Amino acid sequence: MADVEDIISRLKDRVDGLGGRVWGAAEFGALTATGQLPQVTPAAHVIPTGIKGGSQAARTGAYVQPIERLYSVVLTVKAGDASGARALPAIGELIDAIIAALAGWDWCGRVGVMTFRNCTLSRAAAGAFAYDISFSITDQLRFIPT
Repeated sequence: MADVEDIISRLKDRVDGLGGRVWGAAEFGALTATGQLPQVTPAAHVIPTGIKGGSQAARTGAYVQPIERLYSVVLTVKAGDASGARALPAIGELIDAIIAALAGWDWCGRVGVMTFRNCTLSRAAAGAFAYDISFSITDQLRFIPT
């Protein structure tokens, strides 16, 4: 997906702490299928998580509906200690940098700008942490029904 490639490129350009280790959903799927983590962290994976439709607007001859395109950036960090206490400041800085790289982004031709939704700890095991950092962007379906 071109959308995911755009987000990956932006994160690689703007979040130095990731060291260019940003991939898409296919790579993330391959890791999760085997229960593995990225070999080198921190690492991020960009995943399109859905499309949410708004109320359809009545227009003569056209179908118009606002939508939100939803994306997650899964940040994985191996902390080096079981509690993760030593890594928490660096993890916080990475999360802040990812949010700053994407939030407010006026992304080519979309109706709105990229909006930060939330950040949650999605996995913590054996000193490794995975955070789901969610974003959305307002867009629009607009076409002539046949």
